[in-house]
Amino acid sequence: MTVQQAYKIFDVRSDITKMELKKRYRRLMHMVHPDAVLNRDKSNKENVYRYSAYEINEAYTVLFNQTGQESLKSNYKYDYKYSEYDEKYYGTDQENEEYDFTAPENEHAFCQRNVYHYAEDYNGNNIGRFKVARGRYMWMPDEDFKLFLRSIYECSEELLNRIDEETGRVHDSEYKIIYQAELAYLLAQQFTATSDTLGNILTSIDDAANVFYVGAMLEMSPESGFIKAGMKLFPAGIKKHRLYLMTRSGKEAGYISFKDDRLYYVLIPILEQKRTMVKIEVSSKQDRHNTMGEKKYKNIDLWVKIGNDATFPENINMRIEDLLNRYRESV
Repeated sequence: MTVQQAYKIFDVRSDITKMELKKRYRRLMHMVHPDAVLNRDKSNKENVYRYSAYEINEAYTVLFNQTGQESLKSNYKYDYKYSEYDEKYYGTDQENEEYDFTAPENEHAFCQRNVYHYAEDYNGNNIGRFKVARGRYMWMPDEDFKLFLRSIYECSEELLNRIDEETGRVHDSEYKIIYQAELAYLLAQQFTATSDTLGNILTSIDDAANVFYVGAMLEMSPESGFIKAGMKLFPAGIKKHRLYLMTRSGKEAGYISFKDDRLYYVLIPILEQKRTMVKIEVSSKQDRHNTMGEKKYKNIDLWVKIGNDATFPENINMRIEDLLNRYRESV
């Protein structure tokens, strides 16, 4: 692709800066993204960008390589003006690149968060991410969970940075990470609906009774001794957001490790809040590699019965406030 063709695809000025080029690229990729155009009237040509994601991506590579420190110096002049399409779906503020987005909101959440989606090229490969909204939006299954966690960690970082600016203190990075992780853990609970989320990621055994099956693993402790298939295990307590188990005789067995990372932010909190009943057995099917190396694992079958209260208690905000105050007062 020639530079002239790339300029035509991007429809931009010759003195565009590198930052402006990146913004234009994100805007164009969103125009052709399947999720963004799903509900648009494709019969109206103004609502469909005339170039494909593949062409946009290739043009971006060409133009980016032409970029100097300040702008793209060239002889080609394509004066870009916001079209009716841009104004209708994005507005004319380049800094506010939020798009049409609908999802349930938790109006009582401590803060707003960004919602991200992946951008894909012509072949469906992820080539980056873009922000589609900011608000108190709940996590929905069509939002990649890794991007959800990213948004939550951004929130926690923003809150802690704000305190650093207010107090003028500089905390040790390792010390700050401890607070950030705990803060993100609490914030994530405000954006996930327990019953709905579990219903989407787990096997429902009884919809009416809110009973779900969870495939998990037991990370055995050195003192666990012999653990065999069919053995019943029982909760021994939760420490540092880990559910520890014991045998019928009260001997320590180890702690649960989930195969789905989402469960650490959805299931563990309701176990901590004692809003569920559990039944745990050692699975009859075991993986051979589970017993290799220093750590030993056992596949376990876990059944959970969730209480009727599908929302998290309002004291989450109080716990977040308390955590921020402790961070503010720490040296």
